[in-house]
Amino acid sequence: MLGIGLVIAFTIGAYLIAAYIRLFSMRNLVKESFSTIEVYLQNRFEALTEVAEMVIAYAAHEHETLALVHRIGAGLSDHHSPVEKLTRYVEMEKYLHSINVQADYYPELKASDPYIKLQQRINILEENLSASRRIYNENVTSYNSMISTFPNFLFAAAIGFKSEFLLKMEGAKRAEINWTVT
Repeated sequence: MLGIGLVIAFTIGAYLIAAYIRLFSMRNLVKESFSTIEVYLQNRFEALTEVAEMVIAYAAHEHETLALVHRIGAGLSDHHSPVEKLTRYVEMEKYLHSINVQADYYPELKASDPYIKLQQRINILEENLSASRRIYNENVTSYNSMISTFPNFLFAAAIGFKSEFLLKMEGAKRAEINWTVT
């Protein structure tokens, strides 16, 4: 009887250790994939800021908007939660979109080589963001499924594993990235 009890205890212990290691690895994968999104968002912000600066060279009255975008960007730091960071990026996009619309009024700017290269860079970053978002959501779905299925849900929350959020696109216009947390 004692032997059977030890085998059961060993089996349960081995399972718990293996499950903990798997959950820990999955949570780190979620964090790493979100960090990739942050890198692409930062690169995109920098590219959009460069576009804004080019447009401002043509439209001096947009200087206040650029100053506001820089203040919002300066507020992005590692001590903000992922939700706060995404919210700030959405705020920046609103202002940067209005500057991009201003570029339409300057045909000589739209034809310039640096402007065209920046637009191409932004398009590549948008594609990378979309792919990174898909990877992140796949990782989150796997992780959330693992912590919410039997028997993992019995101990996952107790040892610090909690559900992560999914990123989704808002609105019908998919060309513009509008992040929301679900």
